[in-house]
Amino acid sequence: MSENESKGIVLVVDDSTDALGILNESLVGAGYTVFVAMDGAQALAIADRMAPDIVLMDAIMPNMDGFEACRALKQNSELGDVPVIFMTGLSESEDVVKGLEAGGVDYISKPIKLGELLARVKVHLNNARMTRSARVALDEVGQLTFACDINGSVVWSTTHARELLASRSRDQEWLDTQFPEQVKGWLAHRPEKHSSLQLKGLEKPLQMNLLGRPSPGEFLMRLLDDDELVARAALKERFELTERETEVLFWLSRGKTNREIGQILSMSPRTVNKHLEPVYRKLSVENRTTAAAVCLQYLSSR
Repeated sequence: MSENESKGIVLVVDDSTDALGILNESLVGAGYTVFVAMDGAQALAIADRMAPDIVLMDAIMPNMDGFEACRALKQNSELGDVPVIFMTGLSESEDVVKGLEAGGVDYISKPIKLGELLARVKVHLNNARMTRSARVALDEVGQLTFACDINGSVVWSTTHARELLASRSRDQEWLDTQFPEQVKGWLAHRPEKHSSLQLKGLEKPLQMNLLGRPSPGEFLMRLLDDDELVARAALKERFELTERETEVLFWLSRGKTNREIGQILSMSPRTVNKHLEPVYRKLSVENRTTAAAVCLQYLSSR
């Protein structure tokens, strides 16, 4: 089976040649393309060249152990989304926690049960691919979206969101320190979904809106720049819209489909359509084309 026809690229990292041989044979037999490494440093070099879909990482190895290698992998923006499953003979809970804190998504105890390992690889590969597809979709529609943890550290970000934050910040210190501190302080008060935070210390106004929690410990956010804020406020006041109706109308005026609006606002296309029904009534129009025209005409006349 060729690499393009395989189920995915698996990087196996273990200092035991016997273990590498067994895992390689099992994974190749199951339809995966396999690369092997015998320590953390070698694994990072291979990952940088081959971009694996998933990594099976031995926890304890000489030179650079699995924990350190995983942390280094997660710091690479091109590889940060790659799921890492730890393989370990360690049974103490603190070692399991250490692996998860390093960025691992799962762990499996040695001696490895091959059937269990293959099942976990399949599950985590599918999850990673779905997540990646969603993020690519957000990037393609020009969305200012990012996710962070409870400490305000950015877990991932679309290109547009990353560029906007960089352009508005005065220096790297704001991005590295002030930004996560503001987000952490806000999240500590348990804000409700769709509530907003006005970011401080920027050259121009910038807000962030909480879209929801896609996974435990992860918060999905969307940035609102000054142009969007002004336009939304004007539309809301002129047509007496609710906050959600305003959001939907704003993106409709930007030429987005119901599916794209749903991706942006974290709702289904059907829900988008339900919000559009009262919007049409308030604008005295019958369809999205006319609604967009009325909206754009009003904004351009201000």
